[in-house]
Amino acid sequence: MPRVIKTRLFVVNVPPGIPVEKIYERLASALRSGYAEISIKGGKAYITVSGTDSQIRETWASIKNALTQLWSLHRLLTSHEAPVEAIVREAGRTFPPEALVEALRLRGYRAELSSDKEVIYTDAPPDLVISLARAIAEAMDEMRFRVKGTAAKRMIAALAAGLGVDVETVIEYGLRSRVLVEAEDGVRLREEWRRGLRKLALALKGPEALPGLEQEEGGRSGEDEAAEED
Repeated sequence: MPRVIKTRLFVVNVPPGIPVEKIYERLASALRSGYAEISIKGGKAYITVSGTDSQIRETWASIKNALTQLWSLHRLLTSHEAPVEAIVREAGRTFPPEALVEALRLRGYRAELSSDKEVIYTDAPPDLVISLARAIAEAMDEMRFRVKGTAAKRMIAALAAGLGVDVETVIEYGLRSRVLVEAEDGVRLREEWRRGLRKLALALKGPEALPGLEQEEGGRSGEDEAAEED
């Protein structure tokens, strides 16, 4: 039985302030049919899709997901907030959001994590937020077998990304200052990770690193996380 090919036109609102090339790229990656055309004009995207019913349905679902991502990026640009999930999608990597908050503060920006750890509030430029998220993910990979404990990794990644230094330098300063200790199974944290982060930021960069770290911690629970393990 021959397949029935249909054509549908979808007209959707696109967020202002996002580069047109990024909108085209994101919408094009959402297409799931053999033929489609995209044009953007007057704050709207016009997407013509030809294919079977199932291809059109799948394309529409994928377009809606792409639009959700774009509007989340717009929130970061205009409202200084974004779901952590949206930053993960933009960065293409997962990362500990607490480390991103501290890295942004080390760069001198305001940053806070919601109590459910799903939204980051910051006045940092979106491109910097995303690049720091990637840097943190790369640092986490680099120390995967060298450092033990999620809190230790979070602290080291935040310092490396926020201060622009390599992971080994952070570890070296951490061992020297006794914030970290070399155990039989790897490097471990000796105290609460945010306290250790402040000590090492001061050692690595001096007093200028501290003002951004004095912000209110409205979203965190306050429990001592020094003993967190993988």
